Amino acid sequence: MKIKFYIFLIFLLTSLVFDSKAQIGGNNSFTFLNIPSNPTISGLGGINISKANNDPNGFIQNPALLDSSQNNLLSINYLPYFANIKYSSVSYVSKIQKQTFGLGIQHIGYGDFQQTDASGNILGKFSANDFAITLSHARKQGNITFGGNLKYVGSVIESYSASALLLDFGGIFKHPKQDLTYAITVKNIGIRLKNFTSFDNPDLPLDVQMGVSFKPQYMPVRFSLTAHHLYKYDVTYLDKSIVKKDLSGNIIESKVGIVDNIARHFIFGAELLFSKNFNILVGYNHLRNKELSQQNIAGFSGFSVGFLFKTKKINFSYSYSGYNTAGNLNSFGLVCNLGKIIQ
Repeated sequence: MKIKFYIFLIFLLTSLVFDSKAQIGGNNSFTFLNIPSNPTISGLGGINISKANNDPNGFIQNPALLDSSQNNLLSINYLPYFANIKYSSVSYVSKIQKQTFGLGIQHIGYGDFQQTDASGNILGKFSANDFAITLSHARKQGNITFGGNLKYVGSVIESYSASALLLDFGGIFKHPKQDLTYAITVKNIGIRLKNFTSFDNPDLPLDVQMGVSFKPQYMPVRFSLTAHHLYKYDVTYLDKSIVKKDLSGNIIESKVGIVDNIARHFIFGAELLFSKNFNILVGYNHLRNKELSQQNIAGFSGFSVGFLFKTKKINFSYSYSGYNTAGNLNSFGLVCNLGKIIQ
């Protein structure tokens, strides 16, 4: 009965999201939540909700990935973002009275800015930052795991601030005999607690995602396919400031075909399992490729690579993600087994 209830709850929340008016492409607040929080996810294309293993970062992507095998694992991640923006995250998993909980903290510091009055006189400096605090819990019923995240998110710019209370719900099914995992999650459902101003009321970054991860029996590769923004068919963003004309001066209307639009919903990832201690990560994000690549210029936009090096006490991960010819991103991460380090 519990399984039926959780399934009903997920599909009820999914239907609510489908009926919402939330959109992507600059219309949402707290969009920093969409930035990959660790190198493993970055290396697999930016989103992965079905990679079920002992990674304490997993519940940030899908709360159902929280597992008792991650007990006492601490993860520290650092992403030097564009324009000297600093993005860092910490996550920790612990068992409390036979129940597994996860705690995650994400922070983005945008640096210091010069503050002036209307005449341009320098008054001093101010800072800006975004943050999220996540409390996660999951429960396993046979081969199915359900989980939930409770998130307090905030944004601060000088003396102005905004905050919200958000929920994530997710579920995974792990095949009892094969290395096969199906997953679904509904992210960032919630309410605003405070807006920057009384005139400010942007949408929350709602998302509905489904994914699958599968490793063929005799192949040292685990494949993943993740679909995002399933509540909205058209996820294209067309810059109206860019006007194309033909030889006669007529405006050429920019359009995206059906196949291309559908492909923008998907992210492909693969883990090359060279050994128990070393994996190579490869990913492709079609939406990122189409939105950020420059016309007639070959680049790495949408592609990502990385690696994961494991030891008994510490795991080190790194990824390199392609965004634009003007700049790409590096990401670094450490996972420490506190149970084995503190003995």
